[in-house]
Amino acid sequence: MKTVVYFILTCFISTGAFFAATNLKNPWPAFAVAFGIWALFFWGWNRRAKKQAERRSREQLFAEYMRSKLRSHNR
Repeated sequence: MKTVVYFILTCFISTGAFFAATNLKNPWPAFAVAFGIWALFFWGWNRRAKKQAERRSREQLFAEYMRSKLRSHNR
């Protein structure tokens, strides 16, 4: 859900920057803002995906550990 909100905000900011670039004498700062906000979006998305994968891995290891303890306890 957080990614969707960030995506919508990124779209609004980059669209505004591109529209501003059409009216500026020197459009490069607006282009930098527009592409920079997309770079920040993808960087944050990658970070969140890595954290989620790490959390999933830890949860699987914990579940496997608990299953092994349950099996050894029942014997």
